[in-house]
Amino acid sequence: MTKISVPYGIKGSLELEIEDKNLSLNTDVPFPKEMENLDQAVLYELDHPVAGEPFSERLKNAKKVVILTDNFARLTPAHRILPPILKKLREKGKEVEILVASGLLREMNETELGRKFGKEILASGIPIYQSKARETWDFEFVGVTSYGTPISVHKRLLEADVSLAVTMTQATLWGYGGGGSMILPGICSFETIEWDHRLMTCPTCAVGYEPPLNRMREDIEEACVLSGLDMSLLAVFNPDMGLIHLTAGETNAAHRASVKKYDAHYAFDLEEIPGGKLDVAISGSFPGDRLFAHACWPIANLDHFVRDDGLIILCTPIPGGLAHYTYAKDYMPPTPEAIRRLYEDVFYGKQALWHACLWMPIIEVMAKKEVIVVTEPERLADFELVKIKAVTTLEEAFKIAGKKFGPDMKVGHFPYGKWVLPKGLNQGK
Repeated sequence: MTKISVPYGIKGSLELEIEDKNLSLNTDVPFPKEMENLDQAVLYELDHPVAGEPFSERLKNAKKVVILTDNFARLTPAHRILPPILKKLREKGKEVEILVASGLLREMNETELGRKFGKEILASGIPIYQSKARETWDFEFVGVTSYGTPISVHKRLLEADVSLAVTMTQATLWGYGGGGSMILPGICSFETIEWDHRLMTCPTCAVGYEPPLNRMREDIEEACVLSGLDMSLLAVFNPDMGLIHLTAGETNAAHRASVKKYDAHYAFDLEEIPGGKLDVAISGSFPGDRLFAHACWPIANLDHFVRDDGLIILCTPIPGGLAHYTYAKDYMPPTPEAIRRLYEDVFYGKQALWHACLWMPIIEVMAKKEVIVVTEPERLADFELVKIKAVTTLEEAFKIAGKKFGPDMKVGHFPYGKWVLPKGLNQGK
């Protein structure tokens, strides 16, 4: 018998005992601890890039520096990574601005800004701007990608002498986050974001896929080049948000290198599973997954690990509610006719692609697999609205799984299913 601990958002964790014969894959593996001397590591990586000029060289003839950061939807602790960079810029007398890459998400409020940047940065006098994709006057057209996406980028980036994006590498519903995503969707106009997101309907524009299979990511990388972003600093974290790797350099090259470091910890071999697929997968959620629109991502990741007609159990309290996932209610249950209607609604503008990308991949998985959410009692009505089965205990969900698959069911434990991937998705690309 093995006792597993399943992260349960801001509520801590849930525990469950599973027979050893049933636990076919356990991704609760050891991770490195946070690197020592973080300030030194940040400056070292910036001056030892994987591609392109060192940060110090770029600064020599620069007056104005713009630093891009991600917003509340990403967990990157800017308050821990930025201080040595800002100190260096201050010592060199550079003019500095911070531009938050919001994409089409709302602006961060005061509490969220404090959580992202910390009191010292907020009190430093450094201007912090938040990109607002619908304010078209803030953007300038810089060209068209080979996929035909017209790229309009925030003017504050274009006015900088040196630009640096600081973010994290992680698996996302559209491949991997970080890198060029700080440009598109991060600081592009609404129109640009929608043009790019039309590519999300390609089957390989999905979790864990890289270019050239991932056309959406390829479009993003081209947009990054057109924007003129000088370089990126990318972080990889352990599940406790301890920073374990840093990679800097020309953005697309740095992102590819950072993805390799990420995969070394979060990619797992399907061949370790008897028969190659699981009957049941159990996943938890991060404390930062306050909205189901972000907490639901493990469903897409675990599609790779669970057989069709299998079951995914997702444990998340979602104190902020469903958010954009509410739109999925009109296409549930996800029958072929409902999916067809969804594509039709996207075509006629009844559903915007920028928010459909947060729930469309999830209902496509639920067309093949059953999902049960373990959540708080006050959230049961939310899941009834979107027609997802929800219960209030992990034991109850696991009991349902046992009745469905019997005593020999194959179970996988994915504490942070949002970040895991199968190995080999891009082999032979």
